[in-house]
Amino acid sequence: MLSQTLLILNRMTRFISFMCCVAAMFLLGCASSVQYVPTPDQSKAIEDPAKGRIYVMRPSVFGTAVSLSVADGGNPIGKTGPGGYLCWEREPGDVIVSSSSENTSRVSLPVRPGSVHYILHHLRMGMWIPGTELEVIDVEKGTNAVRKCKPAKYIKQ
Repeated sequence: MLSQTLLILNRMTRFISFMCCVAAMFLLGCASSVQYVPTPDQSKAIEDPAKGRIYVMRPSVFGTAVSLSVADGGNPIGKTGPGGYLCWEREPGDVIVSSSSENTSRVSLPVRPGSVHYILHHLRMGMWIPGTELEVIDVEKGTNAVRKCKPAKYIKQ
């Protein structure tokens, strides 16, 4: 009787250990930031003074297995992963930066020559898949958030 109990406990311990490993891999899976447009030189304030620069940062490590898409006027820019940022320069004009997941979040920006805009990308709870929220922030908060993040990996499409 004791040997059967020990055998059952041993199997349960192995099963629980296996499930903990599976859960850890799922929770710690790495969604990285990828960018489909060239990243401007970060050592310069703005590469082309006739353009404006936009940063979309996701400093939170929440949702490590999820990457969220970002578009500029409907044109895909990339995907943010936890602790990453996207950066691109564009022609001046009013622009809508959007992100789609279970919902769609949009922010409007008045891009002017030489301007720099910062947007925080938040992962939100959704009914079936994670939701997304974009928030325009000021320069001080933006530069601090960029310092906490890594640049996206450029992938030519």
